[in-house]
Amino acid sequence: MTEEGLPRKPGLLKRNAVGVQPGTISKVAAQIAAAENAKQQEYELRQVPLADIQLWEDQPRTFHLTLSDIYRGYIQEDDPYRMNKTEELEGIITLAMSLKEFGLLNPPIAFALPGKHVQLMGGQRRTMAAIFGLFHLETIIDEQENRVHELTINPEPDLTLLHVERITVKVFLRKPQAQTVERLGIIDNVQRDDLSIGDKLRWLIKFSAHQEEKGRAVRWRDLVDTLGLSRSQAYEWMNVVQTRNDEYVRQVIQFVIEGNASFAKLLELAKADSHQRAHQFRQWFGERGGRGNTAKVSLGHTTNLNALKSLVLANVDDDHLEEFKALNWDDPKSVKKAFATFLDYWIEKNG
Repeated sequence: MTEEGLPRKPGLLKRNAVGVQPGTISKVAAQIAAAENAKQQEYELRQVPLADIQLWEDQPRTFHLTLSDIYRGYIQEDDPYRMNKTEELEGIITLAMSLKEFGLLNPPIAFALPGKHVQLMGGQRRTMAAIFGLFHLETIIDEQENRVHELTINPEPDLTLLHVERITVKVFLRKPQAQTVERLGIIDNVQRDDLSIGDKLRWLIKFSAHQEEKGRAVRWRDLVDTLGLSRSQAYEWMNVVQTRNDEYVRQVIQFVIEGNASFAKLLELAKADSHQRAHQFRQWFGERGGRGNTAKVSLGHTTNLNALKSLVLANVDDDHLEEFKALNWDDPKSVKKAFATFLDYWIEKNG
């Protein structure tokens, strides 16, 4: 992105195809339906106008982008979520380029609504990328007769094109059960663009409550099948499920979802004896306990990764110096995570 919030203009992109192998979603839908003792939903592939696709508001991904952002093609400077949206939009642009280059290899999944509209269950990013590409990408032939996809922000896109441009959608003829919809969505996100720990945790707590209401327990296999965890990882996550109603575990779950604590701390607290949790919680977070409820503060934006590295390494003690030196300081996403880890370290040390 430029300083004005406009996307940078990339040249020709040669990328590997985005997505999983064809047929994966069909198999996933069948596995979930069988696991929940329900009949497999019938579906069909349809060519659906983009205007007839309703996005999924209750999806598992913490998604700040709106259709207005996609129509506009850039994030406004006064947007309160500008940093998060800018990062999301960069990913949408990359995906839009890939769709232009390779086509839509894995159709979004949806269920039919009255009339011709469909409601998305999975594939929100692909649908947004298709809309972005329609309005803001232009394909030209260069001097070597190669197809080049140019980023050209259109300030006044013709929204009537949404009624003309169609994409392939896998449409279930009947709306699946609510939990099936959620699990299809979480799997679809995990397989294509890994969800954050916070998003996975939000889904897990919601899923656990649903199972409890039906008198069922969450199984480690549910986590392997849905979140793509290994068996050993699933057992660790099960500790969180089983202790989620503990007052201290519940607070740290919220901290992790809000990005104010590490998942490693949550796992450690969930494994601890119940009488030790209060002491451990106060040791990490002091008596405040409400740190996760405070408003987040934007720390601004920088592209000077070396400056961040110098700042961090100058403020960690010798016991942690090698750990931070070993982090990848050349990749912006890795640096973002490294700086978040440093902030956790600093808060623990200095309060």
